[in-house]
Amino acid sequence: MANENAAMWQVQSGAGDGNESTASGASANNVALFNDSGKVIGTLSVSYISEITIDARRAVPENEAVNADNNEIQDMGIDGLDIVLQGVTGKVDDDNVASLVNKLSKWFQDGNTTTGFTKGRYGLRLDNLPQFNVVPTSALGFHMRDFKIIHQGEDVDRVRFTIRLALGGDIPTAI
Repeated sequence: MANENAAMWQVQSGAGDGNESTASGASANNVALFNDSGKVIGTLSVSYISEITIDARRAVPENEAVNADNNEIQDMGIDGLDIVLQGVTGKVDDDNVASLVNKLSKWFQDGNTTTGFTKGRYGLRLDNLPQFNVVPTSALGFHMRDFKIIHQGEDVDRVRFTIRLALGGDIPTAI
């Protein structure tokens, strides 16, 4: 945690808090760091985020009028917040627990909640968009909705990735 400006982490069962430092203190395999200005893509476990998409939704259902040209629309409040991280990671031909691809695969299998963090066990730090930083608590946290790995042809050491996160719990407090 030196030159990077973004991180995603997985909180472990029984953790005292959901902080990034607590997750990394338990094991470096619990944290994925991004955008390290001091390293190049060929280095193990170096990943760069090229695009961040924030999708904030309100629940706005329509109640169609059967006998009239009138639809009533209701505002039911905040419906959800999804964040999509897209980027590139290198050195993926090394089957090492420190690689982003292996972390994502393990985290996905581990599930989205754990003891004490039932609303979501993933945290996110985006230094360039700090409004959407989330430290998991018992009231909120991110779920990993899905991830995608795209092999870039002849470049065997590099893949593109997409990680979709959904915020669970008390969304208005988080944002």
